[in-house]
Amino acid sequence: MIATPELPTTILLLMGLVAVVAGALGSAMGVGGGLVLVPALITLFHIDTEHARAASLVAVAVTSMGGTLIYLKEKSVDFVAGGAMQLPTAVGAVAGAFLGNALDPSVVRVLFAALLLAVAARLAIQARREAGSPPPETLPLPRDRRTWLLAGAGCLGAGLVSSMLGVGGGIVFVPVLSLLLLKSARAASATSTYLIGLTGAASALIYVRALTSEGPDPKLVAIAIPAAIGIFVGAQLGARLSKRISGPTLRTAFSILMVVNAGMLIWKVAHG
Repeated sequence: MIATPELPTTILLLMGLVAVVAGALGSAMGVGGGLVLVPALITLFHIDTEHARAASLVAVAVTSMGGTLIYLKEKSVDFVAGGAMQLPTAVGAVAGAFLGNALDPSVVRVLFAALLLAVAARLAIQARREAGSPPPETLPLPRDRRTWLLAGAGCLGAGLVSSMLGVGGGIVFVPVLSLLLLKSARAASATSTYLIGLTGAASALIYVRALTSEGPDPKLVAIAIPAAIGIFVGAQLGARLSKRISGPTLRTAFSILMVVNAGMLIWKVAHG
C-alpha cells in the first residue's frame, strides 16, 4: 500500500477491510462491489466522488476477475448470453464515463442514493417471492428478436449507469439474464459477474485518464490498491458464500445495507 499524508496506513487498511465486505456481497449477488464501496468511501472516509468512483471501477474490474475464476471452475458462466451482451454493455460504459465526468459530484451522489433505494426495493420484493419456493431451472436461450433487442437495450443502460456512478452493472444484468434470457439465479449471478469486468475496465480507463491528465495521482493509487486487493479477496469469498446462504436471506440483508448506504449519501449531500 502507498500511504499519503491525507491517507495514512491505518485508513488504507480499513478501506481494504470494507472492500472485502463489498467484494463478498457484490460477488454473491452478481452486482459488483461498487454499490457498497462507493458510498463507504464517500461517507466513511470522506473521499471525493471523482476518486471514489475511479477507484471503485478499478476494483469492480478486479471483482469480476476474482469472482469469475470461481464461477468458471463450476462452469456456471453462460458465455453465449454473455458474448451477446458485451457490445451494448461496452458502448454504454464508455458513454457513461464521459457523462459522469460532466456531472456535478452532488448530482452523482443523489443519483447514486436513488439507485440504491431502487436496488433495495427490487431485492426485497424478489426475496419475498423466492421465500419458500425453489429457484427456477435454467431454460434454453430464447430465439425471438424482440427479447434480444430488449436485452441489448438493458445492457446499454447497465453500462451507462454503472460507468456514470462507478458501480458494476449487475443490478441490470441479473434481471436481464433471469427474466429475459431465462437463466437460473446462479447462472445469472455468474454471467453478470463476468460482464461487470467489461464495464469496470472500459470506464475506469476514462476516469483514470481524466484524473491523471496533469501528472500522476498518488491519492488515486493509494485508494485503488487496498480497494482492489480487498475486493478481489471478498469476491472469491462471496462466490463460495452464495452457495451456503439462501437467496432470500442474502437479498434481504443486501437490501437493508443499500437503504443504510442511501441514507448516508443523502446525509453527505445535505451536510457536505
